[in-house]
Amino acid sequence: MANKKKARKEKLSIYLARESAKPDSDLIKLENAKEAVELDLPEVKAAVLYVKKQPPKNPPPWTKLFTENETVDASLFGVSSNVGSVFIVRTGVATFVLSFGTGFHLLKPEAIERDFGLKVTLNSVDPDKLRSLDKASYDHNPLNSRTQSTRDVDIFNLHLDSEMEMLYAITGSSQVKEFGSHVTGRDALTIAVEASLDDIPKILKTAYSRYKTTLPSEFSWVENINRVRDLDEIEILDLELDECFKTMAAENFWLGEPEIVDWESQIGYSFSMYPNSPRHVVLLFQDYLDYLGEISPAVERMKSDVIHVNNSEYQSVKSWSVYRCLYAEIPFDGSQYILRNGVWYKVNNDFVSAVDEYLEELEEYNFQFPVYSHDREEEYNDHVHKSQTGFCLMDKKNIKIGGPYDKLEHCDLIRNGRDFVHVKVYKSSSTLSHLFSQGFVAAEAFVKDGWYRERLNQKLPDSIKLADAKARPDPQNYSVVYAIATKKKIPEELPFFSKVTLKNALITLKALNYNVALAKIDVDDSVLKTKKYKPKKN
Repeated sequence: MANKKKARKEKLSIYLARESAKPDSDLIKLENAKEAVELDLPEVKAAVLYVKKQPPKNPPPWTKLFTENETVDASLFGVSSNVGSVFIVRTGVATFVLSFGTGFHLLKPEAIERDFGLKVTLNSVDPDKLRSLDKASYDHNPLNSRTQSTRDVDIFNLHLDSEMEMLYAITGSSQVKEFGSHVTGRDALTIAVEASLDDIPKILKTAYSRYKTTLPSEFSWVENINRVRDLDEIEILDLELDECFKTMAAENFWLGEPEIVDWESQIGYSFSMYPNSPRHVVLLFQDYLDYLGEISPAVERMKSDVIHVNNSEYQSVKSWSVYRCLYAEIPFDGSQYILRNGVWYKVNNDFVSAVDEYLEELEEYNFQFPVYSHDREEEYNDHVHKSQTGFCLMDKKNIKIGGPYDKLEHCDLIRNGRDFVHVKVYKSSSTLSHLFSQGFVAAEAFVKDGWYRERLNQKLPDSIKLADAKARPDPQNYSVVYAIATKKKIPEELPFFSKVTLKNALITLKALNYNVALAKIDVDDSVLKTKKYKPKKN
């Protein structure tokens, strides 16, 4: 008995055009394609094939989709395995661009609907049968990573934090017959199916229907925060930001380091490196306005203007553009947008409300800290320790634990032997997020790790040493206190991403039965105005 010939599967990479009425010249780079070939497909208004120019030697198997019934002359594809093409299909309700081989090089990225494939896939995949995902964090600096599994798992077994990470792409088992056994989605919907040209309209119709469908409850969180990747939208937001500079007070915009820096090795920030340039102890947007003088702030200028980190020799040891250091939250077109680390994010209004409501439960610490009037946090911590009763100093008494935190500082101050106080001068959203994360990591280690408690006990003064460091302490007898030196109202005016990190820290700490409180430290105006200048040579 002859073996049955195995049906060939075609890999289809399907993109959705942002504007269906745009001509082909706005969707692809026609100058890099051969002459168009019009094809007849059922139930579509138009179908046009474009083959990339300059193909060299043997055509790849996918070309048979167009040539096996002599629909298209095989010579069109040349004789190269590197040949590529795009197939533009206009259905009446939408325009699709299918990419084959290296044909994606013909696409104009600005003409493609972002995350089309991701949304179709989320509405088509079995939530319990996923294989891989691409994600990016927004906690400190955006970190891109891919998580894969050798067997079918749900999304949380692929280690994605739904509140601290954004989903970019996903692969899993398809629940849609037209899409075959597995489906992958990012900007393009990618499937491998047994199909002829006449089957494509039905596949596209199904994909568009899935795209227009509300996400299932298992994936509803995906729309909480989205990175804005469309170039036109970014340009519009930058223009809107320019308008906000004219109408909003300087206090609504923050400057901060876009990454964690070593404050012990620096003396301040400057907008230029001339000897007479002031070095600011704290980064303030108002200082940038003063630097500009009569020039109005504008995004294009901010992208070229630079903030320098100065060491004790008044040398620049690190620098970033002002635009990258700017933190802004602006309303636009009914949504909330955040600029952080040079990247725009769109935040779901319901998610913003949910975070704010959760933080309303956060208690205010019942103690008035001294006013912050120091250059450095360690100087302030030492001042509190010496001037206030009941405090012991833990600043810089690190415990080496390995892992992502390596050396962990349990806290800056301990009050009355029970309150673990973490002190931070607000400088940027990333530093606050780091503060909140480190606070719950230390608190968790204190409860769960006897080895950690033994090392900590060696650093505690005799008056508050643990009687038995190996015995698990009762978290209800302890408090974690986040003390933030700032002019702003907290937690209401904290950067949104810091609010999310704080909320997650609260959830963890409360699950461990800790008491948690927030304290505002007033800042002396003189600190914000402190400027240093490079000493003149004798």
